[in-house]
Amino acid sequence: MPLYDIEHVIPLTDSQQENLAMAFTSIHCKRFQTPSFFINVRFTDVSSQKVYRGGFLRQYNRAILRTRTSENRSTELYGQHCKDLIQAWNDIIVPGEPVGDQAPDETRTLRTVWVMGALTTAVEMGIQRPAAGKEIEWLRENRAEFERLADNGDEEMQYLMMELNTREDFRAVGLTE
Repeated sequence: MPLYDIEHVIPLTDSQQENLAMAFTSIHCKRFQTPSFFINVRFTDVSSQKVYRGGFLRQYNRAILRTRTSENRSTELYGQHCKDLIQAWNDIIVPGEPVGDQAPDETRTLRTVWVMGALTTAVEMGIQRPAAGKEIEWLRENRAEFERLADNGDEEMQYLMMELNTREDFRAVGLTE
């Protein structure tokens, strides 16, 4: 459900994209206690696009997160989430390069992360996704269907069942068998 649109102006290798997708997925899952198959990460090379910021032509990498909103998700929580995504980018794309006190090369760093609470709902595989903050209840209510789909060979559901049985945050709320 959450969609991370990663718009980059520098070339990213397949390995870098995969590492970023895994890192962003992990950060999202841990922060919002969601299964990893909810998370979508899409990469778009925007190096040929013209983007004006403050009236001036600029080239910079950005992430646009479209997700659900909830009373339980504060501006501060999303702010920290953005900082964690930027740190993950820096660790993967610019490891070892100074980013702190020096003016960073904005064509290499993740300059901007926007969070847009624009996702109202979604239906995937015939199952409506939960409201933000209701994931645990939803996982319990739909577990039998997930097991059926996994038993019938659905790879995402097989991975979900593995997550439900092994992730510590799911164990803490009694989702493991």
